[in-house]
Amino acid sequence: MVRLQIAYSNTRYTYKAVNKHCTPSFTLQRYKARCAALRLLGKYAGESGFTLIELIIAMSIGLIILVSIYSLFTSQQRAYSVQEQMAEMQQNVRIAMDATVKKLQTAGYDPQRAKVFGVTVYQTASPYFPNSDTPGFSLAAAAELYFTTDNDGDGVIDNNGYERFAFRINNDTLQIASILDTNGDISSWRTLARNIEGMAVTYTYSDGSISSGTADLPNNNVSGKNFKDIRVVTVSLTARTGKKNPQLNDYKRMTLSSAVMLRNLGY
Repeated sequence: MVRLQIAYSNTRYTYKAVNKHCTPSFTLQRYKARCAALRLLGKYAGESGFTLIELIIAMSIGLIILVSIYSLFTSQQRAYSVQEQMAEMQQNVRIAMDATVKKLQTAGYDPQRAKVFGVTVYQTASPYFPNSDTPGFSLAAAAELYFTTDNDGDGVIDNNGYERFAFRINNDTLQIASILDTNGDISSWRTLARNIEGMAVTYTYSDGSISSGTADLPNNNVSGKNFKDIRVVTVSLTARTGKKNPQLNDYKRMTLSSAVMLRNLGY
């Protein structure tokens, strides 16, 4: 500890150090500054900071927490994206099915009892959509749907898109035919819904039998399996998501089926 003696003069106070380690004399202001510095150093003399190991451990823990938060965030983002894709797919296939069913419910409407309307086939020559009771006609594919209806009630299959209907799948797209008013042929195919991978159509006949795939499809040469014997048409649409699931590296899929009772084909 430094012991000081005070000597007075006319101009300033001068402190003379008794301890040999001190400066022989210095001004009052310098002394006060040094005392303040000594007090400050003494205040923190017993305290210590972080060691390098402690800093490394703290930084490692912080990094682990950040990585965990990022992983949780990305996982939630993927889950949200998948759910969004699923919702879009469900909405898409329901809209497609609703549009198909509404048209199909009119199949066979025949107020004049002409008995030529209903499920039919498509041929590349006129009349393109032949009468349902045409002898020898048969349906070859279960992934397409053709039918007619007497929209204006004149007993004739007119050459327009109000009485001739066709649906198909092409490049994962459900399409509906546009009909030429001049001759009743298909002029083009319009997109009804995208990301629809497949369409399967089954037929239930008046005797309760049901077609399976290409077996037992409507055939006017087979008794009980004629086009006029169809009572229920079941349409199944298989849809997929617009993007692949990153975890599975594949699309999510769902199949929606709807059975339509053709109330107009009870003759």
